[in-house]
Amino acid sequence: MLILGRIAYLQRLTVADLAAKYPQHTQKVTFQSGAGPQTHTYTGPTLYDVLQAAKPTFRSDVKNDALRYAAVIHASDGYESVVSWGEIDPGFAGTEALLAVTQDGVSLAKEGPRLTAPGDTKGGRYVSGVTAVTLVRAGL
Repeated sequence: MLILGRIAYLQRLTVADLAAKYPQHTQKVTFQSGAGPQTHTYTGPTLYDVLQAAKPTFRSDVKNDALRYAAVIHASDGYESVVSWGEIDPGFAGTEALLAVTQDGVSLAKEGPRLTAPGDTKGGRYVSGVTAVTLVRAGL
C-alpha cells in the first residue's frame, strides 16, 4: 500500500508494517451492506497516525489549512472513497478510521488493509483491499 500526495515522505507499507510500526486500535462496528447488516471487529492503526507519519505538507501561513485536506482511499478493484482531514483529526471530529490489518481476528495480509468508517450507518466507506491513500488539498 502506498501513502502519497501532499506529504513530505512517500510511504510503501505492508499489512505487517501497519501492524508493527503503529499503535493498534480495536473497534467493533455495525453497518448496512447490500447483503444486510454486518457486524465485525477490526484491529489496526488509525488512518490519522499513518498519515501523520508521512508528514502532511500543511501550509502554516493559512489558518486551519489542514481542514482543506482529504484522503482518497484507493482499492485493488478500482473502488475509491474519501475521508476529510477534519473527520480523522482528534482536534476536530476525531473519528478513529482504521487501516485494519485484521477482521474478526483474521489477518488481512492477503487482500490488503481495510479502511473502517465507524459511525457510518452504511458500509460504502469500508474500503477493502486498500492499495493507496492519496492526501489531497481542496480549494485554491
